[in-house]
Amino acid sequence: MRLRILSIVPLLALTLAACGGGGSKSSTTTSAPTTATSAPSSTPAGSDPAATARAQKLVLVQADFPAGWTGTPAAADTPDQKAANQEFETCAGVSGDADRSADVKGDDFSMGSPVTQVGSEAQIVKDESTYRKDVTAIKGSKFQTCLKDLLTKALQQASGSAPTNVQLSPIAVATYGDVTFAQRLTGTISAQGQTANVVVDLVLIAKNRAEVLSTFINLAQPFDQALEKNLIGKLGAKLDA
Repeated sequence: MRLRILSIVPLLALTLAACGGGGSKSSTTTSAPTTATSAPSSTPAGSDPAATARAQKLVLVQADFPAGWTGTPAAADTPDQKAANQEFETCAGVSGDADRSADVKGDDFSMGSPVTQVGSEAQIVKDESTYRKDVTAIKGSKFQTCLKDLLTKALQQASGSAPTNVQLSPIAVATYGDVTFAQRLTGTISAQGQTANVVVDLVLIAKNRAEVLSTFINLAQPFDQALEKNLIGKLGAKLDA
């Protein structure tokens, strides 16, 4: 179970550079909108075509967002991100790359400044027994502990120094499928003489061997809760379809 939350690392680096007057802010406001027909990126090696086609229907697309949001293709995982996810999978006791028949990243959607971003990813587990193991692990207490360790390391990688005030707490969302896991990460990072408070909502839902993760990132305060609820509902409807 690869957690896309590590994609916040380059985003936070960009945010700190913009806060420091590095001029990077323009890159978040001039990107061309992604159309609803653009295909989400998928893992090419060892994927199953039917499973990949299913996973592509489970991520957020441009048509799911109101006007003003722009989408860009999600970046491929770096070696450090892959290693961090493998460490998390071992810690939490959940499936890894070899256990998946498809892994599809949706586009990264952003709007305005300060940086606000939404991402989604869908994975299809190869067999029912491995999927049930994942569901059990997600419901267990160890999952949250391992997740907090992973997120703390991601924040440190983003800023180059240890984050402070890192907390992970449950948030209330509608339930979907076999399991719904919803948590809010808050923390403070400092770099280049600048300090940023980060708020990330993570929502993981699963059904019929499909595991769908969405992330909602904002600075200083939680992501727009009305829009977040709407987008989670759309993911839930895709999963139930």
